[in-house]
Formats: sequence, C-alpha cells, structure tokens
Amino acid sequence: MHFAGLCLLPLLWTLFHISSILCSVQGHHTICKATPNDASWPSISQWTSLNQTLSGRLLNVLPPASACHTSYPGSNYTCAVIAASWTTFTFHQDNPVSTAWNNMNNDSCLPDPSAPCSGLGYPVYVVNASSANDVKLTVDFARENNVRLNVKASGHDYLKRTSAPYSLSIWTRYMVGGYEYHDGFQPEGCNTTINTTAVTAGAASYVSDIYYNLNLRNQTVVDGLGPEVTMGGYLTGGGHSPISNIYGLGADQVYEVEMVTPAGEIVTANECQNTDLFWAVRGGGGGTFGVLTKVTVRTILSTPVAIYNFNLQAEPNSTVYWDIVAYFLAQFPTLSAANVSSYTYLYPNISAAEPGDHVASFKGIFALLEPASPTALEDMWAPFWAHINETYPNQTVTQTTSTVFPNLYSMFLVYADDIGAGVDKVVGSRLLPPEILTDDAFSDALMKFLGDSGGRLYMVSGKGVWDAKPRGGSDAVNPAWRKALIHAVTSQTWAPLNEAQQAIVEYDIDKVQTEAFRQLVPASGAYLNEAYWNEPNFQQAFWGSNYERLLQIKKVVDPHDVFWCHVCVGSEGWVEVGHSLCRV
Repeated sequence: MHFAGLCLLPLLWTLFHISSILCSVQGHHTICKATPNDASWPSISQWTSLNQTLSGRLLNVLPPASACHTSYPGSNYTCAVIAASWTTFTFHQDNPVSTAWNNMNNDSCLPDPSAPCSGLGYPVYVVNASSANDVKLTVDFARENNVRLNVKASGHDYLKRTSAPYSLSIWTRYMVGGYEYHDGFQPEGCNTTINTTAVTAGAASYVSDIYYNLNLRNQTVVDGLGPEVTMGGYLTGGGHSPISNIYGLGADQVYEVEMVTPAGEIVTANECQNTDLFWAVRGGGGGTFGVLTKVTVRTILSTPVAIYNFNLQAEPNSTVYWDIVAYFLAQFPTLSAANVSSYTYLYPNISAAEPGDHVASFKGIFALLEPASPTALEDMWAPFWAHINETYPNQTVTQTTSTVFPNLYSMFLVYADDIGAGVDKVVGSRLLPPEILTDDAFSDALMKFLGDSGGRLYMVSGKGVWDAKPRGGSDAVNPAWRKALIHAVTSQTWAPLNEAQQAIVEYDIDKVQTEAFRQLVPASGAYLNEAYWNEPNFQQAFWGSNYERLLQIKKVVDPHDVFWCHVCVGSEGWVEVGHSLCRV
C-alpha cells in the first residue's frame, strides 16, 4: 500500500474542486466545514506541524485503486493484485480510506482502468492512530481548524459513516489488543466490584482476534460472526450475537470505556463517572459522541454449542414453499423459549445447479448453547419434520447436518461471514416482535420484504435481550430490541457507476421491501449497524424513545458538532452540499 508523504500536498490540492465556505442551502447562507480551497483550510506548515506532533502518523493517501489509473503513479501494488484482492474485507480494512462497499465511497476509485478515479470520495488526510493521545491531537486539530472529522476502523459500514470527502480521518485499525484480563472488575471511581470475569481491549480489536485470545483462557464474549467487525463499532451500534438471546446484546456487556471527547479530553466513562456518555455510547452509535479507545466488557465461560443446519428446497414461489415458511416461522417463539438462536436464509426463487432450473430455498442454522444431549436440537426439530413430510409428501428436498462444537470460537471458525466486499450494495432491515410471526398479515409482508432477492431472518434476540440489565440501569440500545425476536435483513447489489440500476435497487430496498415491514410494525425499528443507509425517520427507527436524551447529550458534549456522520445522532443539524458539509 502506498501512503504518499506531505510533499504531494500541492498535487493533491489540484485534484479537488471545492465550493466556498459560505454554501448556499435552500437560498440561505450558512457556515460549512473548511475545505482545501478555502482560506481557512490549514496551511502546509500547520499540517506539517501536526504530522511532527503525531510522530509521522499523518498520512496523505492515494485512492485505494490508484494503481489501475495512469493519473495516479507511484502505487506499491499492481492493478492485478488490487483487483484480485478487491472483494476481500482484508484489503479494505487494511487500506486507510477504503470501505467494504464501493458506493460508500461514491464509486470514486475502482480497480477498473476504464472507470474514473478521483480522491473526492475519500478523506484528504488520515491519522494512523495508535493511542488515545493520537486521537486527542487529531480531534483538537479538527476542532480548532473547523475541519471535517471522520472515523474509520475496518470500513465495515452500511450507513456511509466511515468515509467523508474533504475530511481528516482517524484510522483506528491498529488500536487493537493490549488485553487485560479480570477475574472481577472494579470500574474506575466506583466502590463496588463486578463479580464476573471481564477483558479490557483496544476498541478497534477485531471479532476474530478477541475470540482467539479469550479462547486461550477458556472464555468467550458476546460478539458477532463478522471477523472484520471491530469492538467499538459493534458495541456502539448494539451488537447481536449467536448467544445474545441468552446474555443480551454486546452493548449490554460493557463495564467501562476509555474515550476521547469532542473537547479533546481523554476520559473514562462507567456507571460512576461520565454516566451520560457511558449510557450514550452503548447503542447510541459510533463517530458521534467521541472516539472509543478502550473497552471493558464481560466475558463468559466457554461451553459447547450445538448446531443444527438444514437446507429445504421446494418449487419456487409455490404454495407449498410459503406454507412451510409460515409453519417454520411460527415455531420460532417456542424454539427461542428453549434458548435456541438461528440464522435463516429465505430465497423464494433462485437458480439451481442445472441451467434453467429454479428452486425455492429455506436454509437454517440453529444454535443451542450447552445442549442437554448431542441430539438436543435434532430432537426439537423431529416433530416439525414429521409434520412437513406428512403434509407435503415428496414435495420437498431437505439436507440436514448436526454438530456439537466445543465452544463458540470453534463454531465461529466454521460459520464466520467474511464474503461480499468490493461491491455496490445496500441493505434494509426491521426488528420483528415474536407475536407478528403468526399474524395473518405477516406472510404478505414477508413476501414483499423478500422480493426477488430474498433475505435473512436472524433470531438473535430473546429472553437475554428482553431482560438485560446493563450497568447503570440502562443503555441507549434501541428499545425495539427489547421487544423483538427477529432481526430481518434484505440486500441487493448493482453494477458500479450504473446510476439507473442503483436508483432501481435503492427504491426497491427502501420503498418496497423494507417498507413492507415498516408498515406491518410501525412502532418497531431497525438495527443500527445493518440498515438502509438513508433510513427515513432514522431517529425513531434507530433509537425510538431514547433519541431525545441522546440528542441532549450530544448538544452538551459536542455543541459545535466536531463529530458528524450520516444518520447519526444530531446529524439533522447539517446537510451535505455536493462534497461540502454545511450547517442547516
């Protein structure tokens, strides 16, 4: 990866076409964040001074696929190498400015020599932060110079929050590890000790890394199945898990955080100090109230996990298929009551192995922590299969497997979701309460939600989420989680730079598929970390009744909006005009 030095700054400036700091917004003039063509933009000497203060950690970065374009000479990689790596999450998480999905950078620089390549979709400068002090110095510089601030860990983000044009970006990729293990944990400033095991880790620690290190101690943690997801982004969004149905969401496990505030203060937040911040960062969203640098979370003794995996196929879009789907989903509340979680994948019409052949598919991965016997999950499903075989003889084809893993980490190594980067993609989602699964209107809404692209129903909530008791009494997690059983997700992709196709996909995901569940359960909401990037009424959808308190905290800790990100708390106070960010 080639990170150009500050000597390329004059060349970089010529690549940007920028509006004035006084932007026209609906006929009015307002103050905007500084851009490189403004008189208020920091001088070369100021940037050089910041770089020296940061011990050379300020990067002036080329667009990620620049090697594929003659206008950007000097990359350490060839275009062929970049193109081969583009669909991996590793490439994008290891690049200071790239994100996992092209459209989050506005298709600005793709590994296609015939496509345009511009730095306009990316930050101007990046700080490769390694400590809380690096973050503090960066925040101070952005605040004092009215420079747009951006925060990126791995770039695994569906909401366009981790990349911003004309910005100074804090890249936390290497703020990992530093693990401290606790047999009991006393939060700083508190007189009480929490009598569970816990771990303190860098906020950018990856799911795969924290699972691995805890496994060495026969422990685990409430975390997800995306290896490249980082603790900070996971926890600030809420965080679901194969074991959240028992222990609660990731945010519910947090005992303490170290963070850098918009005022540039390095603070500790827990149930005894900075309690409003402690409440807000657990579910209130990242890149909003500051930057998490360390987190301390509860750990759990590793225990066996039973997995029951099936793939049922039937005639595409047939009555048989939809009847079976309705029947299976009606069993989910019973399964949840028995501490089962699941990841199910519904595709009403997909191509089969033979050309021209199509099938309807229902795939299920069901998990049970500490099974009473190796066949416990199979035994639960036995009466369901008996019903299907008796009701629809010879009308389905089913494959099943059953495994008992020694612990969550070994299960993670098999089922980790690490595919799908380097494409243009949007998702839509909704949280569904258990009672809706047997509602007469549910089947019609489900058909619309799945559409032609299909979708996933993740049963990752349950008693553990509903009855969670976070430290301090509560946290900012969307109240809809406390009533939901299912996190329903759908997604579609399109060809890069195809604006017509993009418009069709985004309309379908937003106005048809997701809207079907919005109408069915209007009082519910969506999971912050996996939702439509331009979710309407995002305040209610992501935070419900918690939003007013979150907004008040935001106004107190960040009155000048040093931190701003798309569909984040307080974002309605600003608008993006072209590539500039201007106050409404």
